[in-house]
Amino acid sequence: MAKSNRQRNKDRNTQQKKNANSIPFSLNYNALKMFGRQLYSNAWAAISELVANGFDAGAKDVYLYINMIDKSHAIVELFDNGCGMDATDLKEKYTKIGRNRRIEDSVNKAAGRKGIGKLAALYLSDKYQIISKKDGETTAWEVNVTNMQDTKTPSMTKVLGNEVNIACSTIWSSKKFTSGTLIQLKEVNLTRLGDAAIDALKHKLSNYFLFDSLNSHLKICIIRTDGEKINFDRVEKKIAFNNMSTIYRSSNDIALATTNDAFIVPYVNKRKEDCKYTGIRKVIGFPQKVKNKDTGEETGFFGDIEFFNKKYKYALTGWIGIHSTIDSDSAKVNDARYVKNKFYNPNQIRVYVRNKLANENILGKLGLVATYANYIEGEISFEILDMDDLDDIATSNRQEFSVEDDRVKLLLALLKGISQQLLGERQNLADEINAEKNKIDEGIRATEKSVFRQGLREDLAEIDLPSSVADELATTTANKLVGDFGELKASFKLFISHASKDRIFTDFISHYLQFRGFRFDPKDSDSTDIFYSSDGLDITDPRPLADIIKRMLVNDNTGILFLTSDNFLASQYCLFEGGATWSHRSVLGYSIISLNYNSIPTFLTNGKSEFSFNTADKSSFEMNEQNYMHLITVLNIAIKHLNQNRLIRGDTPIVEISVPTFPDKVRLKLEGKTPQDYMDHDILEYWQTYVLDNIDNYLAGKHTP
Repeated sequence: MAKSNRQRNKDRNTQQKKNANSIPFSLNYNALKMFGRQLYSNAWAAISELVANGFDAGAKDVYLYINMIDKSHAIVELFDNGCGMDATDLKEKYTKIGRNRRIEDSVNKAAGRKGIGKLAALYLSDKYQIISKKDGETTAWEVNVTNMQDTKTPSMTKVLGNEVNIACSTIWSSKKFTSGTLIQLKEVNLTRLGDAAIDALKHKLSNYFLFDSLNSHLKICIIRTDGEKINFDRVEKKIAFNNMSTIYRSSNDIALATTNDAFIVPYVNKRKEDCKYTGIRKVIGFPQKVKNKDTGEETGFFGDIEFFNKKYKYALTGWIGIHSTIDSDSAKVNDARYVKNKFYNPNQIRVYVRNKLANENILGKLGLVATYANYIEGEISFEILDMDDLDDIATSNRQEFSVEDDRVKLLLALLKGISQQLLGERQNLADEINAEKNKIDEGIRATEKSVFRQGLREDLAEIDLPSSVADELATTTANKLVGDFGELKASFKLFISHASKDRIFTDFISHYLQFRGFRFDPKDSDSTDIFYSSDGLDITDPRPLADIIKRMLVNDNTGILFLTSDNFLASQYCLFEGGATWSHRSVLGYSIISLNYNSIPTFLTNGKSEFSFNTADKSSFEMNEQNYMHLITVLNIAIKHLNQNRLIRGDTPIVEISVPTFPDKVRLKLEGKTPQDYMDHDILEYWQTYVLDNIDNYLAGKHTP
């Protein structure tokens, strides 16, 4: 049955009303998804596109709010004070994919011209709202593609004001936003982003735009936990200029945020000591031309380039520099702004067109293979890459250029030439650092040679060689070794071999020597003066104990003190240490303190200072004259040995313990004194604290912690 005129009019009015409340996109959902996946590799890239849309709309302020208390259902709000959009704009511009706004609006200097930036919202969320203010009127629309079939065409549906719930409503309602657009994305999945990735967001966003040239601002607020207040921080570039050694720039008008002219490059000298080279930063103007070292071709930084019989002006502007170091800890000493992790790498050349990032990976296309190629960072603009009447050379993912285009070839030639100059500057710096290091190392070698010669002379004197012969032989041998055999054993250490149950005696020796000024580093067997392995103050070097001991015996001048006991004999580790010493023999031999004379292994009898206590007699551990003389003999051997480290370092040697002269018992009685009055007070205090205060537990077989 045919419809009546009244019914047809009613249907027409219903359709018109429906059309007024719904605006379809120009492509189906499958095409929109496909384009979105090609355009954006991650959430931050998509968010940056939404920010760019705000700047393209003439906004001076763009705000980004991210509520990720629930990462799997995060909320993102992005709003600006640009020109805003009404229903006509949404229909004729926003939902129209592929619109070139530069052609349709010749006054608009937008960064984008493909008309596909709006796909960023669909990449991030299946459901979002657009609220826009224009000409005093506010309208709200929603896009919801949840569970939508690929063949369907998404639409923007008008929503009522009471259906809009804006987290940042206070700011959005302020006088600053009389016009503009707010996009609220719901159910955004940010679960794959850890804290480091979130912290890197500001750095990433700061790199997407040249804010100074835009004369616009971006502010961001990230809510991570319940109870956090909405507080926006301005996104600013934080480039570690203070860490750069050389910087080229196209004009003095380009500001470089430096606070000092000096930078520091750390290095390690022959003794593995930390040293610092201090340099003065070079800030240089771009040369008129650069030469490609590989081809010899010269290319100008500005000039003319011809396409289709028409000449175009081009100019490379901006800055490019090279870092003095890319070690994060060292770089931060120069500039706290240096950030480098798996989510953010500052060592890149960022290419901008119309104040927006066009490529951040072009450094890898220059074919640089030099040592310092990944020390380079720069921000340059090359506007000819995006001329309105020339082909768009951005690839489908909008993050690369077509390298076949002559404009890109020109850019690569310029960047390669200036980068090669920077690499030359950094190599010159490396040569200066090496020269300084070599000078220091030569001084160390001279000191090592002197210490070695003196030690050898003393060893030769022990076998009753005449002094003149010992002097000549020591000098000749030292010169021979340095000239023909390379490095000397110039690291002097004390290795205390003992069982962990006997550690009260080891602790006495170690802590007393530390008190006198020698180094004990329980984490580094290379830097420590004193080394011993037991429970408690252990060396925690991850390398196997056998390797550490062997290295000390073979590569270092290691004096060894054995603390033997029944516990020592029962320990396979102690026997290994004793056997290793016997087989390799350090230069100065070894000494023995025995808690039971019968516990000294027969292969450790060497005629050196040896004395014994008696574990069956507590009184044998009292500090009498004999025990004191034996102890200071052993301690002075250690002090004399370790002092050679201090001589090589240029430190003042530690004074050896003076040998007392004890009066006889009659004189002591008349003077009202005891032998302890003639002993070193510090030695007595350390012996009392570490040994005598714990001797009862030790003799009872209780392990002292």
